[in-house]
Amino acid sequence: MDGRSPHRISILRAGAASALGMAGLMILCWIGAFIPYSSPTHGYIRLFTPAEIHSVRALLEGAIWALLFGLVAGSVLAASYNMLARLER
Repeated sequence: MDGRSPHRISILRAGAASALGMAGLMILCWIGAFIPYSSPTHGYIRLFTPAEIHSVRALLEGAIWALLFGLVAGSVLAASYNMLARLER
């Protein structure tokens, strides 16, 4: 061992990156819902809103919930990673 501390991930940055990524994916899926035969996008939209898939409400509500869920998911992942950092020793 060289005495350095194990690499740690910023919880805030991981949460923010996940939030932006999930909201961006939500927006892409909403756009993709206008393409015929793109049913997988409907499933992702339905994760975050019961609104009609092609509505502006679905876009806004889904993006907000995706942001919040991404923030929580990314933060939990980074915190878990940091807790397990001592396993590298």
